[in-house]
Amino acid sequence: MIVMQYRFNLPADYEMAKIEQRIADNGAKLDGFPGLIFKTYLWSRRDDAALASRENRYAPLYCWRDADSMARFLESPGFAALTRQFGWPHIDVWLARRLPELAEVKAAKIIALTRQPIAPFSEPRLPEGALCAWDVSRWMWLSAQFLSQPPAVLQAECDYYRIAYVACGQEVRRAAQPGSSYSSPSPAGAQR
Repeated sequence: MIVMQYRFNLPADYEMAKIEQRIADNGAKLDGFPGLIFKTYLWSRRDDAALASRENRYAPLYCWRDADSMARFLESPGFAALTRQFGWPHIDVWLARRLPELAEVKAAKIIALTRQPIAPFSEPRLPEGALCAWDVSRWMWLSAQFLSQPPAVLQAECDYYRIAYVACGQEVRRAAQPGSSYSSPSPAGAQR
């Protein structure tokens, strides 16, 4: 499985209400997308005293079942429209090593993301976090904590975002119907 994120850093005077409205208008459009496990619609704003964000950002985080599903999205008219509005983003991609339960993602209001380099010639050890993913090209971990509220003490090494919406893919929506027993898929050999 694949974790993917791109970030749009927006001007300091950008009206972040536009991002919130964009998510409200478009968030559910990705529900049912084939191969998507989940997409968290993330944003931060400089004037958010509870999270002390450094920048205004729109920075969605995705979890995909496979590369073909991710490619279908990146080739879609929806992604093309996003790039026309905000520009061509750098996209970070990681191999998923541990994934959270979908209920944990959907209940969260805040996500804390940490990027941690892996020292050369060291044994890669999974960091703490409900979500852990490995960027093998840069030897870096991504870990995520899903929170119900801002933490009392903000950690300098974390990027904090508000979660405005969580979209669920086709398989997840089907499995979440009454009488099913869906739990988040675990990558082969991944630690939970």
